[in-house]
Amino acid sequence: METNYKIIGGDGREYGPVTLEEMKSWIRDGRIGRQTQVWRSDMGSWVAASQYQEFQPEIGEVKTTGADFFGEEVEPVGFWPRVAALIVDGIFLSLILWLLWVPLAKIMGWPIKAEPPVMTGTFKLDDFMPIIWLAAKQATLSFVLRMIYEIFMNGRFGATLGKLIIGAKIVRMDGSELGYKYAFFRSLAKLLNDFVFHLPYLMVAFREDKRGLHDLIVGTRVIYKR
Repeated sequence: METNYKIIGGDGREYGPVTLEEMKSWIRDGRIGRQTQVWRSDMGSWVAASQYQEFQPEIGEVKTTGADFFGEEVEPVGFWPRVAALIVDGIFLSLILWLLWVPLAKIMGWPIKAEPPVMTGTFKLDDFMPIIWLAAKQATLSFVLRMIYEIFMNGRFGATLGKLIIGAKIVRMDGSELGYKYAFFRSLAKLLNDFVFHLPYLMVAFREDKRGLHDLIVGTRVIYKR
């Protein structure tokens, strides 16, 4: 059976199935970019056009910014700009956390900060429990705050404060708006990065489409706003 292909255009619609020669014709016409999502009948999954060897050399001659169907230009946001956005978000959330923590601790009767235990030469876990419990409460508040922040900002604006500053936006693979549902699942997927010391973020540096593990799981990408 002959292998055929389908693509997701910049308008969010599927086009195809078509043959390999027709795909190459679309590439030469500028209707398919390097990041255009392509489905191949023997794979059954969507992969960026640049990942298919059979599209060479045509796809290799396309600009690295890529073009979606009908020539709609998109540029993925690279590793360092996304790191900068994370730092901005981290500083903002830390400030909000402290502003919330002080009045909340007073209302709940919790200490605002825990004093380090007096070292007597003998390790006792009970001596460290005030610090452990305080850290657990702050971590819980930080988690809830981050989830609310990311879901609201990404669902409403398609970007957090950090991404807005660098001119980036999160979209679904078909170019449509993220929405609150996908913002929620994307925030959950990002928790996987926390459990493995944020190593999956390195995928953004090495993948041509600049997508991290959470992007791959949820089906999103981070691009510069047009």
